[in-house]
Amino acid sequence: MSQRIRILSTCSLLAATLLLGACQTPTPIVVNAQFAPTAALATRTIENVAVLPVEDGTGSGAAAKVLTLMRQEVERNLVDRLYSPLATPVVDAGLRAAPAAASGESILVPATLQKMAGHAHEDAVFALRVDKWDEGKLQIDHKVWFQFQAVMVGSDGVQLWNGTIQGEVKAGGASPAPFDREGKARSCAQLAVREMMLRLPRRGS
Repeated sequence: MSQRIRILSTCSLLAATLLLGACQTPTPIVVNAQFAPTAALATRTIENVAVLPVEDGTGSGAAAKVLTLMRQEVERNLVDRLYSPLATPVVDAGLRAAPAAASGESILVPATLQKMAGHAHEDAVFALRVDKWDEGKLQIDHKVWFQFQAVMVGSDGVQLWNGTIQGEVKAGGASPAPFDREGKARSCAQLAVREMMLRLPRRGS
């Protein structure tokens, strides 16, 4: 009888250990973000926002395949933050009238960003630069390591909000990852942008 009890106890302990291990799944999103609004954001009426094409600052074109998706995700998340993103064709048409940036100069350089503001009758311009997009772990553990810089300025170039975010996201988040590599990369891009946009104060708050 005592041997049977010991066997049952061992089985119970093993089951509990397996259950605990199953519950301790890796965190799907780990980020370090530092964003801050300026006093101007609280004193201005900001509604219509022009989202600029996302800049690939990786130096290797690593983020090229997800740049358009990231721009769309910024626009979608602006709606969640109670802003009204202008239609992409309207923004792009306005940018064609903007002076060209100097060769190799980032859109986040204040003087350059100011040149791009005010061409689509917007209240503010949103710019995003991808400094790092590492898909080295994508096929192994479905994760991407990323680093972004973002800024929102008024149509007159006055800064309203800016900062940086870096971290690691798992495709699918807490849910299973998509099966194909492209789907995984797109999921990671959506999650990374969403984490960034959660740091933008809601309009009117």
